[in-house]
Amino acid sequence: MQTWIARFARKPLVRRVLQNRWAVAALLMVLQAQFFVINALNAQLRAPTDGWELQIAAVDQHLTPRGVWLVPYGLGIALTVLVPLWALLNMPTLLYRQYVFALVTALVIGYAIYIFLPTYVTKPVPEDVRGDGLFARLLRQSYEADAAFSTHNAAPSQHVFYALLNMCFVIRFRPRWRVLAVWATLATLISASTVLTARHNTPDVITGYALAVLAYYVGLWLGRTVTEALGDADVPPPNPPWRRWLQRRLEAGHLPLRSL
Repeated sequence: MQTWIARFARKPLVRRVLQNRWAVAALLMVLQAQFFVINALNAQLRAPTDGWELQIAAVDQHLTPRGVWLVPYGLGIALTVLVPLWALLNMPTLLYRQYVFALVTALVIGYAIYIFLPTYVTKPVPEDVRGDGLFARLLRQSYEADAAFSTHNAAPSQHVFYALLNMCFVIRFRPRWRVLAVWATLATLISASTVLTARHNTPDVITGYALAVLAYYVGLWLGRTVTEALGDADVPPPNPPWRRWLQRRLEAGHLPLRSL
């Protein structure tokens, strides 16, 4: 298996793609976008209750959705785009490749489950949300928007496995206590927000964690295997023109961020 992967990675076209971070990032974004395609297909081809709703009744049936949890929930969505872009420009070659392969593993397995083992979530109707504050109104509006789309793609939770994988690889990049504390807190809040906004049930969170662990170790192995086959571990991250311009401005003292 490892020999076959190494041979495949050395093929000229595959090598060119794997060694071009911008191409890898573009392919990753295309793969990430397939969530919306699968969601739309589930909405068109499946009834809202086709499949299974996974629940731990003692927990899930006693949670009250709170609009304030839309904040970490929305942050989780933003980080699924921002962290891969940040990693593109900052992570060393081996770590970046391991991170991308971990994300791809989680996405491919997740999509296969969404298609062949569909699960769904019964979300509250807007009238069930109490209060007249900003967050209560936003939560009601979000449920109204959800009614137009599929309730499927529940387990495993993408919010959860993205949060866990982002946390793990950022910590591997900067193994410091402060980084660990910040990203562990973010991952916890994002995971909690999935059930406290009633987007997911607790089994969706558990399966998201399990998939993140599997994908993490597969990504480490695949990334190392491919990088050893290509022999490019020492290639630095890309340095685009806008970053070079910013660095020159900082070094010349023309920007107030020099101390950073």
